[in-house]
Amino acid sequence: MQLEVVIMLKNGFIDLHTHTNNSDGTFTPKQLTTMAHDNCVKILAITDHDSISGLDEFRSSIPSNMIGVKGIEFSSYVIDNDELFKIHMLGYCFDEHDTLFQGLVREMKEKRVFYHSKLLNEIKEKIHNAPVEEIEKLNINKYCWFDREIIDYLEKSKYPHEIISDIKLYCKMNRFGYGSDYDLNVMKVIDTIHLAGGYAVFAHPMAYKFSDDREKVKSVINKLINMGIDGIEVHQSDCSSKDTIWLKEIVDNHNLLYSAGSDFHRIIDSDGRQVGLGIDNNLCVVETTLTNEIVKTKKYFMKSK
Repeated sequence: MQLEVVIMLKNGFIDLHTHTNNSDGTFTPKQLTTMAHDNCVKILAITDHDSISGLDEFRSSIPSNMIGVKGIEFSSYVIDNDELFKIHMLGYCFDEHDTLFQGLVREMKEKRVFYHSKLLNEIKEKIHNAPVEEIEKLNINKYCWFDREIIDYLEKSKYPHEIISDIKLYCKMNRFGYGSDYDLNVMKVIDTIHLAGGYAVFAHPMAYKFSDDREKVKSVINKLINMGIDGIEVHQSDCSSKDTIWLKEIVDNHNLLYSAGSDFHRIIDSDGRQVGLGIDNNLCVVETTLTNEIVKTKKYFMKSK
């Protein structure tokens, strides 16, 4: 079986960073695995934001010639040189039944529900006759741009134009976002992933507001290395070839694992990125040290024949 897995990996692409409609993606886990299969992806992880609610469907729908990896993307922050940086931390191969891990996922869900409910109450107070009861039929638990979800729902339900316009204006003037207390201290995230037997990987280092300053990126990475991260996402849709080479040098110098991910969410209103392929085929990665480690330790799942 192990030799078969190695052969599979050499004959297909790797994508360890994708999103489904269980967070802010468009497609179901089953639809995403089909797209990945069509794009010759042989090892796939679904990393929904602060959630693993799509894991069971992912397991059941994975094709027989694809390897699945458990994943999640936690919203977190790190303080470096007295400056707070909002970052994302990817977790892989964790025990989803671990008590501390379940507690962290539950904490994030409770925070989402709080902020979504807060937005609904604000709309109810600000907009006369807002259809709050109908809006509450949306999935208030999942990570998403909830104002957009509300507007999309109303447009599809053909609510009066004046109501939709009022809500659009209100959301534009009061741009919805999760509050400052939503993000988790990255040390807590790293420790929780490790205690659940998983790998902690710094997500898309070149896709943050501070990423145009390499010195800041490097300083944040050094801070995370001291905190015990296992790896860095080096091959990524938002990375230039020069960025990838630079990040790979950091990984090699510090004996870290490296991974590859498209950060795919949707097709419509996107920048053209595709599962496994990235943007204009700038991904198409067939090997990473992280996937090599996952295969070696057998921390994956696949359909039995």
